[in-house]
Amino acid sequence: MDDKKFEKRNRTFIKKLGKNQSLKKLSNKWMMESSLDEYSYHFKWFGLPIIQFPQDIIALQEIIWRIKPDLIIETGIARGGSLIFSASMLELLGKGSVLGIDIEIRKQNKKNILKHPLSKRIKMIEGSSIDENVISKVYKIAEKNKKILVILDSNHSHTHVLSELNAYSKLVKKGSYLIVFDTRIDDIPQKY
Repeated sequence: MDDKKFEKRNRTFIKKLGKNQSLKKLSNKWMMESSLDEYSYHFKWFGLPIIQFPQDIIALQEIIWRIKPDLIIETGIARGGSLIFSASMLELLGKGSVLGIDIEIRKQNKKNILKHPLSKRIKMIEGSSIDENVISKVYKIAEKNKKILVILDSNHSHTHVLSELNAYSKLVKKGSYLIVFDTRIDDIPQKY
């Protein structure tokens, strides 16, 4: 089967999966139940916790490989695994850098990121991603880059994400993406 037929076949099955109500129900149940034991916290990328679902990591690598960004901006650093993930993808592409922003970069996490072999592709800013001074610093770094990918994964409240969208969406041009992680948080019942 040639590449075009293979892709067409996959699109057909993806559409079917999207319409499969019993699979959606089962997937929602799995997402809720797996959050009880913090499933997304159990994975590492090149030695650092990434705190993502594996299927999201796979989807993100496809996006990075396809658009080949010059700069990836990530709000929310946590333990640094996602910065290392993005840096590893850019290393494979042979270009680009990652800018991580977090309101608090814990000392040990910063140390682990800076001593990592991929740290040469990473810059970090400590401060709120919606603070005007931080936004100004980000824009100054971004102006030197053509294709920018933005990943929002910090404070997941509606107000904060909306402020981030307003602040960073102007950096994303046609042919790239602004990705919001953890959009399901409001769907998770209190028992979880």
